[in-house]
Amino acid sequence: MSHSEMLPLTMRAVRLDETGPPENLHVVEQPVPVAGPHDVLIRTELAGILYADAEARKGSYFKPTRLPWFPGREVAGTVVACGQAVADFLPGDRVMAIVHAGGCYAEYVLASVGGAPKPAADLIKLPENVAFDQGLVYLANFRLAHLVVHALAKVPCGASVAIHGAAGGMGTMVTQILAALDCDVTAICRGRREADFCLANGATRAIDTLAHDYVDSVLCATGGGVDFSFNGVGGETVNRDPLIVKPCGEVILYGYVAGKTPLEPFDVNKTWTLKLFSAADYLATPHFEQATQAMLDWLGTQPLLSAGEIFPLSRVADAHRALDAGNLLCKLCLRPD
Repeated sequence: MSHSEMLPLTMRAVRLDETGPPENLHVVEQPVPVAGPHDVLIRTELAGILYADAEARKGSYFKPTRLPWFPGREVAGTVVACGQAVADFLPGDRVMAIVHAGGCYAEYVLASVGGAPKPAADLIKLPENVAFDQGLVYLANFRLAHLVVHALAKVPCGASVAIHGAAGGMGTMVTQILAALDCDVTAICRGRREADFCLANGATRAIDTLAHDYVDSVLCATGGGVDFSFNGVGGETVNRDPLIVKPCGEVILYGYVAGKTPLEPFDVNKTWTLKLFSAADYLATPHFEQATQAMLDWLGTQPLLSAGEIFPLSRVADAHRALDAGNLLCKLCLRPD
């Protein structure tokens, strides 16, 4: 094993002992992980927060939350130790990773590069021009958005689209990718702050749902509807979205931050398509490799967004309250303090 710095014996990490509200998340002392032959140990600069983290915290995720649970699947930081079988990374490398085993809300994170029994992390070296808080904006959400736009929906250049939650993590990436396709993008968001952010991010127009009914506004602004609606919100919008797509239009559903609502597909006298997205169907396909390459190309050639808000690790409960309330732009992160 190779080291680049003296490591402490213990670290601070977030643990959940009982599913429920944000205050159930506690910062505890844990041993610093020891890198095995196929592992790299990362000193955390930032940990990304995903909506799936909130669902797992509540106990409402599609996979059971096994307690005690150490949350977090996104990390950006510096490699400080490598196992003997690790060939592609060295201490000092700046990296970002999706760690399927979790535990990224911590000062040090162990990521496997392969080898049973631990699942391999999705570990990527950060380009020199990319800051930690920029990399985490793109690491998961850009690639998921790329899959949704290109592999699932197959959106052609110049299409008309609406995007729910356009100021959120996925919404910002869907907006950027569709704007690059010269699409007519209607961003659906909440409040003037979000609307201004969406317009700066490439949207053609922004509709504030706190001030306007989004169905009437989309139909009026687009002269009759859009070809595609990208929906990571769910809730009542699932049954209202058929109203905003043109005949034979598509509703692409990839999230439910507003809750799950029974679908009433025949309430609208129109031919329309509902497509559901699960990343698991694409991770082992060439589509995911293409999405990863597209992300790396984007990081090297395009202006980059940064995380919208960064909470100290000690305020993890406050960060999850902000996540539950939807009071954030682009990306929410934790920083060890």
